[in-house]
Amino acid sequence: MADPRRMIPEEHGEPHALLVKAVTDPDWQAANKALDELMRKLIVVHRLLEAEERLPKREPWTDPM
Repeated sequence: MADPRRMIPEEHGEPHALLVKAVTDPDWQAANKALDELMRKLIVVHRLLEAEERLPKREPWTDPM
């Protein structure tokens, strides 16, 4: 989920939709729920990026031919 190239099309618009709902929904409970869900997704992405940084770096693959 951290890399946009690996995201399915539905995942591209979901964070934006949650942000719009959190900011514009007149029902504060619905807005709060959308904001909570967005924050959960951001925390997951943040943890994935941190984990990716800790992975050992690999040399680029080269074709032996």
